[in-house]
Amino acid sequence: MKAFGFKGFLLVLTFILTAVFFTPLASIPATASPLYGDANYDGVINSSDATLMMRHILDVSRVSDESIIDLNGDGYVNSNDYSLLNRYILEIISEFPVENSKPEPTPTATPEPEFHVFLLLGQSNMAGYPKALPEDKVKDERVLVLGFDDNPATGRRKDEWDVACPPLHDSWNNALGPGDYFGKTMIEHVPDGGTIGLVPCAISGERIETFMKSGGSKYDWIIHRARIAQQSGGVIKGIIFHQGESNNGDPSWPHKVKTLVEDLRKDLGIGGVPFIAGELLYSGNCAGHNTLVNQLPSIISNCYVVSANGLVVDPSDTTWNLHFSRDSQVILGKRYAEKMIEALGW
Repeated sequence: MKAFGFKGFLLVLTFILTAVFFTPLASIPATASPLYGDANYDGVINSSDATLMMRHILDVSRVSDESIIDLNGDGYVNSNDYSLLNRYILEIISEFPVENSKPEPTPTATPEPEFHVFLLLGQSNMAGYPKALPEDKVKDERVLVLGFDDNPATGRRKDEWDVACPPLHDSWNNALGPGDYFGKTMIEHVPDGGTIGLVPCAISGERIETFMKSGGSKYDWIIHRARIAQQSGGVIKGIIFHQGESNNGDPSWPHKVKTLVEDLRKDLGIGGVPFIAGELLYSGNCAGHNTLVNQLPSIISNCYVVSANGLVVDPSDTTWNLHFSRDSQVILGKRYAEKMIEALGW
């Protein structure tokens, strides 16, 4: 009986060694879908797979995708996996431990809130003419302004960030422009809990030529201020613009505005960010210029115009008859914001 047992053992050992070392490798279809334990990719788990696994463990030949025979999911292929495969073949188990292991989800980094920056360009109606009221000076810590000049009354300094409130432009004027309520409205629609940054660059009484790259004296100044915003982590998302009174009726004005916009977009690397122009007072001395303002969307990409319909002249403007009243500036600022929100898809 003992002799028979020893001979039987030799026969079994011979069979296993023959299978392990001399069984030819199965060809692996390139398009086969891998199945745990299916070492030969034939869609069936049986003794042929056990043989290929043993050859892999003994380093006789390698299974190309080691992950499908790592049955306990510990990152190694060894006798533990071979035992699991045989238990599966014998129907002792119906699945492998690796199939139940659920990897811990990779933590998703919370994105940093974005600093959304907007350039404010133009002349006096952008800079502001009517005096700001106390309610206009209520601050929102999420809306910042890049100092236009040194303002002892507020402690604001040129080219430094401060919480926005009027005046955004010239400190001496204490005026309200559309940028104030533009910022107040935009912050309520910021999609990521971020911050709004306003970069005021309007100068009263200036023609469009003043701001142009070729021949203008203030183009580099605009670029300088915009880059301060970018270096502060700001992303320039759009430009609001109100200008034209000093170029009233000039047929070349629309294409000069187009050149300015294209140069700014290129030199600041801001792509085709929205550019939003505002109409002039319908009742003012420059009402006829609105025909040219409304040509801009047809020649400038991603350009829009906000209406001045229903807005009125400031009662104190008896000299020029072209500046918006305080209430009209509030409405105009909100119109700029509504159009920008639409353009940005917020």
